[in-house]
Amino acid sequence: MQSPSRKERMAVLGSAVECGITHFDTARMYGLGMAEAELGVFLRTVRRDSVTVATKFGIDAGGAAARLARFQAPARALLRKAPALRRAVKRRQEPDPTARVYDAAIAARSLEESLAALGVDHVDILFVHGPRPGDTVATEELRDFFERARDQGKIRAWGVSQDEGFDVDFAEPFAPDGVSQLRGDLLGPPPRPADLVFGVLNRPYATLTAALRSDTGMATRWREALGLDPLADGALPRLILGSSVGATGCRAMLYSTTRPRRVAEAAAAVSSPPDPETLARFLGLVREFREGGAT
Repeated sequence: MQSPSRKERMAVLGSAVECGITHFDTARMYGLGMAEAELGVFLRTVRRDSVTVATKFGIDAGGAAARLARFQAPARALLRKAPALRRAVKRRQEPDPTARVYDAAIAARSLEESLAALGVDHVDILFVHGPRPGDTVATEELRDFFERARDQGKIRAWGVSQDEGFDVDFAEPFAPDGVSQLRGDLLGPPPRPADLVFGVLNRPYATLTAALRSDTGMATRWREALGLDPLADGALPRLILGSSVGATGCRAMLYSTTRPRRVAEAAAAVSSPPDPETLARFLGLVREFREGGAT
């Protein structure tokens, strides 16, 4: 939904399927509450059984955000043309500190809203969305609800998508049936094994790019060790994406972009990654960087 036009959004989604990416992750609050409906438009152009869809419950685009949802296309178009304004808006988007409640009633209502918005009769995974220490997760009643929803054919699987507060393992009470989805990357792998990982590219790409550009000695060492220029266009993202599944210990990773070309590049980085020796050298350099030995 960061793309201001439907044509652009459909192009990104279509590029994913063309490149062999068939899992789509969304949530009730994404796109100020409009992302599910937009994904639903795309799903009507493909065979439903050719893709899997995950959505989440527990965080809604309420209040002013929901009221502004229908105006977001022109607003996003303006922000795209004004990077300074876009950065200022992002700085003002403070997380809501109010403790959240995740229970069966909330899950049931959210699931029905998701199915209606997506225009489907089931989702493949329903996640508890971003629980934090201090939130209330009614594990027992949620487990019963998930099993009923599965028996009714409304979901295929369930689990927890966790973004912070990793000292608390919210997925553990749902094991072994639950699907675990965690934030993590090369510089900060997930603290425990998970099925899916998200946030794999932006932080390490920005951090490593800044370090390589500011330290010519580091850039030279990396270029000599890898046999390529890590600052060349597309080189560092390919190395990061090509190694992230193994480095994070997860079976799959989520990737987001607004550009069809980037979708194709990401798919290629995973399906045809750099050779194993190059990836091993890259991970060794990253490990040294994390430990402070590359500065």
